Amino acid sequence: MKYYLTIDAGTSVIKTVIFNVNFKQVISHRVNNPVIIDNLGKSELDMYKFWKFTSKCIKSTILNSKINPKLIIGVGITGNMVGLWPLNNKLKPFMNAILWNDTRSSILFSNKKIFRKIYKLTGSITQFGCTIPILKWMSVYDKSKLKKIKFILNCKDWIRFNLTNEIYNDPTEVSVYPGDIKNRNLSKKIFDIFDLNKKYIKLFPEIKQSNDIGGYVTAKASKETILQEGTPVIIGCGDVVASTLGSGGINKNQKISIIGTTCHNIIIKNNSKIPKNYSGLFFSSLNNTWLETMINVAGTTNIDWVIYNFYKNNKNYENKINLIKKFETEFLRKKFPQTSLIFLPYLNYGGSISPVVNLNSKAEIYGLLPHNNNFDILSSCYEGIALSIKDCFGLKIKKNDELFLSGGASNSIILPQLISNILNIKVKTLASSELGALGIAYIISSCMNKTKLNLIINKNNKINKTYYPNNKHSKYMNSKYIKYKKLRESLNKIW
Repeated sequence: MKYYLTIDAGTSVIKTVIFNVNFKQVISHRVNNPVIIDNLGKSELDMYKFWKFTSKCIKSTILNSKINPKLIIGVGITGNMVGLWPLNNKLKPFMNAILWNDTRSSILFSNKKIFRKIYKLTGSITQFGCTIPILKWMSVYDKSKLKKIKFILNCKDWIRFNLTNEIYNDPTEVSVYPGDIKNRNLSKKIFDIFDLNKKYIKLFPEIKQSNDIGGYVTAKASKETILQEGTPVIIGCGDVVASTLGSGGINKNQKISIIGTTCHNIIIKNNSKIPKNYSGLFFSSLNNTWLETMINVAGTTNIDWVIYNFYKNNKNYENKINLIKKFETEFLRKKFPQTSLIFLPYLNYGGSISPVVNLNSKAEIYGLLPHNNNFDILSSCYEGIALSIKDCFGLKIKKNDELFLSGGASNSIILPQLISNILNIKVKTLASSELGALGIAYIISSCMNKTKLNLIINKNNKINKTYYPNNKHSKYMNSKYIKYKKLRESLNKIW
């Protein structure tokens, strides 16, 4: 049997997963990677330490698997997107990587007209941690370091460089720099809008397709990771795209929700036409597709918060999984109880992105009365997550659609049903838990076997369970959504 090794580098956690060539997960391993933050908006990673953690993770995974490295025939990488990972003219890091959630560039963009211009060109809202805004910030506030930059990489590119000594980029990242969404390249127009010297375009590496080979494991990297020297390393893609592919998202008009710490609600497009409604991010994907992506910044974060603040005295508190299981079982026993509470799930410091961009959005629990208890609050929290997904998709859901639901929340025994009820469509949960890694495994297979990616994904996309809307509860959820939307719209004016 032969195998693929995938690397999924999140913001603070690095995961490596080995699949066999039939996409059965063999083993996974993870290591934590501390993020450097301050109260001024800094979010950075030490690039040397990051590679040290990554190589250690790869080595541990192979050793624990007891697989001969010669049997690993391909390596693929996905990672947290955009930000700025710089190399100097000696191809060495000389400063920390600046991450996607760094907000220091916000000092430059009090005028929101610039973001409207960007949206008209790209279909994406521009976040402060996108690569071009960071570059603009450095051109104003950190010119000395900017002068030292030879290449601007992204997270996955830095890993691949350490494995292969080759430097490339891919269209999925460039699309949200922001870049030219149609031609999947950098955009001179966007450089003009940001008033950036076009000479900086030369700092960005050559673009290759995500399913191209981006080099081969070097002798040095082989010693560090125990991967076989000469093993092909695939270019790879951004983590949102990889997770979408791992969720089966490859066909026109498919609807995907990936619910973890954040919630990405995605519609697969077969053209680069800019979405009519201001909605979120527009990614270039593979197989000549694009992703219209509406983002709830807070997903399961809300559930964690309610449990932490309202269930501390519960005997199952120390075991969150058991506590959640007990709550969900009770929720089912009560046959989806109705509550008057409305929960707006904007429980984070980044506000909201979809359906409305507002960095000041706050979470709300509306309608509290003396008889309400912990169970009611947690129930409304679950409802709020489902209602926020409805809020993102809006009228873009059609009668015969179905939603592929993945991420940690898809393991819930009630949330998929709540989402099915509010959207009034079938909801299918997926069997795999390592979605980003699986998406990359699909890409490796496409590259190594010269097979169309859609054929691979459609053949191997495994459904765990299908949920159908409950008409009675759908009526309740839809009447609640009307109130939810009115509450969100009214509060949006005063946040």
